[in-house]
Amino acid sequence: MIPRLAVNTSMSLLYWHIGKRIFEEEQEGKDRADYGMFLIKYLSEQLQPEFGSGFSVRQINLYRQFYRTFENVPTLYAQLSWSQYKLLLSVDSQDKRVFYIAGTIKNNWTLRQLERQIYSHLYERLLLS
Repeated sequence: MIPRLAVNTSMSLLYWHIGKRIFEEEQEGKDRADYGMFLIKYLSEQLQPEFGSGFSVRQINLYRQFYRTFENVPTLYAQLSWSQYKLLLSVDSQDKRVFYIAGTIKNNWTLRQLERQIYSHLYERLLLS
């Protein structure tokens, strides 16, 4: 049996590479491809029938955002799950993301615990104290 951590790491790396390919090769490093949303929709239509809902328009957009947010592969932390990374994409600043990543690794927060810390504004509360 493959350890869950290895599967999570592999999935995160796969999604990161998909986002990288879309951004660098298909969009040629531009914020948007010349043909805009049609690229993502086209990719989804081609991939979803064979590979399932993991390649919906929403998911493919998340993969692209994942690559843009975490452009340097070595910064991907094996201790984090894809669900935790998806949640961290909603955090509005790099400093906050780094704080929550460090907290997750140090305290071994589950997805629910990380979510609670983010939505209770732990970062901002600690800055005030």
